[in-house]
Amino acid sequence: MAPKLQLLKRRRKVEEAQAPQRVRAPMRAPARRRAPTVGEVFTALSLSFFESWGRSLAKTFELSKAMERAGINVHPVKYAAETIALTMFATLFSALAVLSIYFFLAPQLIHMLVAVLVAVFIPILVFSIRLSLPSLIASMRRSDVENELPFFMAYISTMVRGGYSLERVIERASQLRIFRGIRREAQRIMTRIKMFGEDPLTALEHVALRHPSTKFRDLMLGYTTTLRSGGDVVHYLEIRTRELFEARTSEVKAIMGRLSSYLEVYTIFGVIVSVTLFVFFAVSGAISAAQAMRSPGEIAVSMDTTMPSIYNFLALPAMGIAIAFAVHLNQPRTPISYGRSYSLLITLIPASAAVFIVTLILTGGSDVFLGNVDLGIVKSVIVSAALAVLTLSIPPWLVYRGMVKGYRGIIRSTADFLRDLSEVRKTGLAPEKCIVMLSARDYRTLTPVVTRAAAALSIGASLEEALRRAVRGVKEWFVIASFRFLADSIVVGGGSPEVIDVLARFTQILSELEEETRRRMRTQVILPYFGAVMLATMPIIIMYMLLTMANISLATAAPLLLVMGLGNIVNSYIMGLIAGKSSQATVAAGFLHAAILSTVSAAALIATLTYLGA
Repeated sequence: MAPKLQLLKRRRKVEEAQAPQRVRAPMRAPARRRAPTVGEVFTALSLSFFESWGRSLAKTFELSKAMERAGINVHPVKYAAETIALTMFATLFSALAVLSIYFFLAPQLIHMLVAVLVAVFIPILVFSIRLSLPSLIASMRRSDVENELPFFMAYISTMVRGGYSLERVIERASQLRIFRGIRREAQRIMTRIKMFGEDPLTALEHVALRHPSTKFRDLMLGYTTTLRSGGDVVHYLEIRTRELFEARTSEVKAIMGRLSSYLEVYTIFGVIVSVTLFVFFAVSGAISAAQAMRSPGEIAVSMDTTMPSIYNFLALPAMGIAIAFAVHLNQPRTPISYGRSYSLLITLIPASAAVFIVTLILTGGSDVFLGNVDLGIVKSVIVSAALAVLTLSIPPWLVYRGMVKGYRGIIRSTADFLRDLSEVRKTGLAPEKCIVMLSARDYRTLTPVVTRAAAALSIGASLEEALRRAVRGVKEWFVIASFRFLADSIVVGGGSPEVIDVLARFTQILSELEEETRRRMRTQVILPYFGAVMLATMPIIIMYMLLTMANISLATAAPLLLVMGLGNIVNSYIMGLIAGKSSQATVAAGFLHAAILSTVSAAALIATLTYLGA
């Protein structure tokens, strides 16, 4: 029995070893809930307390349509409830701030009235901004698309003539970085095609019907109708593209008229209204000084500069920023970025502050931090502020200048190159050999670009890669777009002379349109210069005349002169940025104008004070 028992035990061990082992699952820790974010908590509180009010607000202001046109993927009730909650919080914080000022600071009556007005204005501003934001985004969406629509129609015409289908054109447009507004619309269409399974025509119609731009809607719906009816799509696209270019020429003139109106309003408000208000401030100071009959030093200290400070450092800069934003909305915009220039500006802020403090100490104006203000200190502060502005503005402008240097007239050169390429292609040469042959010709500022493309083609690079290398580093959107269109027309249509000829014809029209736009924009630079000089000199002269008539020294108005001088430099800087934005369609171009205007303003202030014997 013993051997048999041992055999059974051994067999059982073998079977247990061969049997599949039951793996004991490790104990899983209970999943931790993700902590809600601040935004989620705010949304939950808003819907908990103000959902019914939000429904009424969304229905009253038709937020659903506004947000659909803006392309904002947020429920209108949620947006309205958050708007009411933000308004309530703004009201609460404003009231607490006013009560704190009243009980802890014991301000004067005029200061208390200003605080109450600001506290009332802040909730109204929050509510108005939130309600107008969808309409503003819809307006920017419409403007971005309409600015790029002529270029996009020229691109579609080239692609369709080369044999591309609608879906391929939309898919390619959704990846092109030369577009910004059109790329977003193409991405919306591709989302509906790939995620919701819609056919390209249905997806295009869905986006077009809800788009804020009537031009885009009419063009796209006409395009889909022509496709469905079996009409001549190429003819339709070319006709509508020509119509767009003709209409764009008229629009450029209208845009320039609007920009001129904005700058005229800003200049008139900044000069006429500012002079009027500063005369009022000067008269008030002169009257109080005459009544007090104190020594000049005590009068200077007692003069109130609250209202001039609010106007100079809040009201007028706010209007300047609003005008700059209006100019931005009305100007044609491109995806070209000058981020390096703006980054350098931010990094130079500490250096600019250091220059201000060092210059203030060297010129003997450091007593301003102790509350002592006389005419010598006013001059010192103005000089220090001007040097700080130069330190802040000149290096970023040099960076911007380095980006755009050497590209004057490159738009017309690009049109000439494409026209020559079209003619040479008719001889039967391959597109690559045509570009290599044309690299021997002189295309002025475009010659380095053509030479780089020919060199890349000579070493065996593909046409698309060669053209991409050629335009690398070029900060001219028109050139990048033209070479991108050229590469696609050759890849898609085989580089037929007809396709290149269509592209050359459209490019010629675009070049004339771009040159007309920039030529008209450059004439808008004069008004800010005129306004800055007038604002720097006229108030001081009028103040001197009023104080002289009252037999009061100009030194009594030193605090007011300090506020006016610093305010002039700040507002001259903003005027310079607006001048650059108007002339070159980018704020980076305004750094030079801002530096010049601030320096001119400071020099005019110092010269006026010196001439008046201060």
